[in-house]
Amino acid sequence: MKKENNIAFKEWASIVNALAQGKQILILRKGGIREESGKFQVEHNEFFLFSTYEHQNKEELKPAAYDDLEKAVQAKPDPAQTPIRYYAQTAGIIHLTDENDLERFDSFHVWSEKSIKQRFHFGRQKGLFVLAVKVFKLASPHFIAANDPDYSGCKSWVELKQTFGTEGSRPVLSEGEFEKRWQKINSLFLKSAQKK
Repeated sequence: MKKENNIAFKEWASIVNALAQGKQILILRKGGIREESGKFQVEHNEFFLFSTYEHQNKEELKPAAYDDLEKAVQAKPDPAQTPIRYYAQTAGIIHLTDENDLERFDSFHVWSEKSIKQRFHFGRQKGLFVLAVKVFKLASPHFIAANDPDYSGCKSWVELKQTFGTEGSRPVLSEGEFEKRWQKINSLFLKSAQKK
């Protein structure tokens, strides 16, 4: 793990909560509107999780995640002092290009079926990127001004104006538990790829 970093990844606060509680180890991306290449790319293997509050709603989540959404809305911070509490490392990537693949990993995330299908079919190219991430709780939160115009817009990555440390962070899941979950998910798609 890097000792310090200034890269953050924007994600709904309700999903960050699910990651932070070990309810899921996955992040999904199709691509932000303003991505430089026009599609999502894993530009950074390590990053802070930047909780966002726009666009998230119940229709996009499974009922089991409504509580996380409610907590996220109630705990919405002052945008002038938004906390960064978690750090993540990318452990693996799966590129889904077949709609039938969506059912295979349904039990491993909190997004609704409708939301997943909409994301899969959005844009010219059908598909989704699934990132497996190891999440770490920072020893103490770092604070940023989330209302900074450089951080706004539909983009996945932001370069923070300050470099923050990761020292003292602790994994949300043990190495063994994380690997167990990731191998279970990854094996579903390895089997699928072998059949095609």
